[in-house]
Amino acid sequence: MASTRRSRGGGPWTLGVLSPVVGGYYFGCLLSGIAQSAREGGHRVVAVQTYPSDLERDEFPERPTARYPVGLDRFDGVVAVTSAVDHETLRAVEASGVPLVLLSERAEGVSAPVVTPDNTGGVRLAVEHLIGHGHERIGFVGSLLQPDIVERYESYRSTLRAHGIAPTDAWLYRTADNQEVSAAVAGRLAVEAGLPTTAVVAATDRNAVGFSAALRAQGLSLPRDQAVVGFDHSDSGARVRPRLATVEPHHDRVGALAARLLLARIGGEDVRGDFHCAATLVTRESCGCLGGGRGADRAEEGEACPRERLLTTARSIFGVSGDGESTSGRVVPTVDAWHDAVCEVLDRGASDRAPGARALQAIADATAALRPHPEALERLIPAIRAVEDAVADRVRAPRPTRASAARVRAVRAVGTDLVTAVTTGCAQVSLHRSGRLERMIADQYELDLDLMHADRDELRGLDWMPRGHRGAATLALWADTAGRQGAGGGRELEVVGTTLTTPEARPMIGRRIPRSAFPPPALVGTEAAGAPITFVIPVTFESSNWGVLMIDGAVDTRATSARDKFDHWAVMLAVALDREEKAAASREQQAALERAADRERRLALEVRASAERYALAADAALEGTWDWDVVSGVVFYSARWKALLGHTDDEVGQRIDEWTGRVHPEDLREVQIAIAAQLAGDRDPLVLEHRLRGADGEYRWMLCRARTVDDDAGRRARMVGILVDNSDAKRREAELRSRALVDPRTGTVHPELFADRLDGAIGRARGPAAYDSGVVAVDVPEASDVTRSVVRSVLEPGDSLCVRDRELLVLMDGDSPGSRARRAAALQQLLGDDAQCASVTSLMPYTTAEEVLRELRAGLSQERARLRHRRRES
Repeated sequence: MASTRRSRGGGPWTLGVLSPVVGGYYFGCLLSGIAQSAREGGHRVVAVQTYPSDLERDEFPERPTARYPVGLDRFDGVVAVTSAVDHETLRAVEASGVPLVLLSERAEGVSAPVVTPDNTGGVRLAVEHLIGHGHERIGFVGSLLQPDIVERYESYRSTLRAHGIAPTDAWLYRTADNQEVSAAVAGRLAVEAGLPTTAVVAATDRNAVGFSAALRAQGLSLPRDQAVVGFDHSDSGARVRPRLATVEPHHDRVGALAARLLLARIGGEDVRGDFHCAATLVTRESCGCLGGGRGADRAEEGEACPRERLLTTARSIFGVSGDGESTSGRVVPTVDAWHDAVCEVLDRGASDRAPGARALQAIADATAALRPHPEALERLIPAIRAVEDAVADRVRAPRPTRASAARVRAVRAVGTDLVTAVTTGCAQVSLHRSGRLERMIADQYELDLDLMHADRDELRGLDWMPRGHRGAATLALWADTAGRQGAGGGRELEVVGTTLTTPEARPMIGRRIPRSAFPPPALVGTEAAGAPITFVIPVTFESSNWGVLMIDGAVDTRATSARDKFDHWAVMLAVALDREEKAAASREQQAALERAADRERRLALEVRASAERYALAADAALEGTWDWDVVSGVVFYSARWKALLGHTDDEVGQRIDEWTGRVHPEDLREVQIAIAAQLAGDRDPLVLEHRLRGADGEYRWMLCRARTVDDDAGRRARMVGILVDNSDAKRREAELRSRALVDPRTGTVHPELFADRLDGAIGRARGPAAYDSGVVAVDVPEASDVTRSVVRSVLEPGDSLCVRDRELLVLMDGDSPGSRARRAAALQQLLGDDAQCASVTSLMPYTTAEEVLRELRAGLSQERARLRHRRRES
């Protein structure tokens, strides 16, 4: 651990206190005592809470999750309270040369002085008091995980043995911790086991309260069935019924002693060993004592005269340092001075010098300034009355006289005025506490609302701080994201906001500081001016660990729970930061969704425009769609498909023959072959030109494009296609073909080129080589590309094919008569028996192409006549 702290010199010094939590009666009183001693020397106290601020009520793990707390290189000395840090950290602190004092904790290899309450003496007083009430079967309630509790348990056992009582294991009622809930469980189990004890000493008041509540819930009466004594003298013990007898360990004095030892070590003194403060016993109804009158308070030295008992009582109910807040700017008197003033007022009453209103008001103010315990009044009045009785006895003559009776009445009157003044002082404190509680509730409500409505900058800028809080505050967040996600935090803290306005503090915003060097002097200062203590609270909630909230304020020693109001602030801040982060992520996600929605809207518009363009194009192209469910045989024909053929929507059914039944006979076979190929598994799309008969009986050229879709089993399930009226395109194509000499697709030649080739063939036939040729003419009403391609397939490369009007002409050039005859027969077979054909087997008799063509036309006319005659006869 690198040392970056400033030179100690002669002070003032910054004392670091590492504490599990920084509120509640126990930890609050310790911090209050530390702050009191530090303030007397002008030193500063920084209390670092090492446990998360969002722990469930009174849920304390054995050790904190953060291995190294903040500030270890910044403090001039460190007080480590109970289980605030692990032992390895304690050894590292001592090895670095930082003066160290342990408070209710011991660590192997650490030679620092250890300060504890008088656990041994306090428990001995409690056990002996119960023995004095006649109890012998005395048990112990507590958790043996903390050194303080172990010391109390060992003192309990040794005290019993010293009185000839052998404790048994059955008398130990183990709890999981020092709180009420686990003690209530132990109490219920004890009753179920038969409750072998008649009295118990509890390790803490909270254990005692929980144990007692469980016994009462089982129908037992306290202290008749079980006497109970606690340890801590917390406010909660005074509020239960029967009121809880308890050991007063004077935690504030323990804290003050720890601070004095630390200051001595910082100053160079070699301080070692164990130290503790004497404890006292406060007896109440739960132990068997009735009321809180004379003899209610017992110290180690036993009973004393009324004035000494009043002083003992005052010392047990007035704290050395109160709760750390100033009292209207007045100097807080000592307890001894208050005691002397009370006794002086009573003595003046005995000497006929009645105190004036100013003297009584001074006692009332002094009582309020000493911050009395909530039950102070019921304990002070009997003690004051005892002193009053002693004074009255002193002035009362052996034989009553009028003068002595008057003096006794004067003492009684002064005593009443004195009790009224003390009551007024205690009432002022109660009113002050009520007002402070009311302000705290209002502040909490205001703070919660402000945090819930604050944005990112307001959260980090501390704009949500309650207006009534006068102390400075600084917020530092873990600089790395990993630090916020881990329970132990990160390596560096970034200062994001502070309420300090000093020239040194403002430039710190945005500065990154190693965790061991936080807080920097510019944000803390080196003197104790202002608030008595600076708290460093983890800003945590569940799995979130944002950083730390550093805030100047007073210690709350009267809270029943260890949850301090600053813990509440830190938790709510963490919740607000979580909410803001999630809201920012939500806003970003919403923006992303809006951007995506905009893209989708634009895409939808584009798709709609494309669809409109497609619809317009489809309308322009007279495109129709069809969808054939192969399994069921049902075909959907769109209205456009039907309109292409001149049919209305209800004139076409849902069968496949609504399509195939309208195909031109010459094209039907080709269509059937193409459909069969698709159903057989052909993966290429179907592209087919064919003629369909319209509602007017005329055939129109159609272009069909289709694709076949398989089902999950790989079987052909659907065929989906479009139909386009291609008649105009075919006419344009025919016109283009008529102008072309040779059609590149079918090999058909222009009629003029055919006539020219025919003339050439006649010349060759009549020439010396007698290279003869033949011509075949076929009557075709409309020669499709398919027909031309089929005819071309049976011809030789040197043959010429021509379409003229409704005649298909074939010039079989340059071959033997037998070969020409075979090709002619193949052509006849290809076109069918009903095809009307005429042929010229030799060109030698002819001189021009026109003669040959006339001969062929005449032959076709005869064939047509014979066909009509056969049809009439049939």
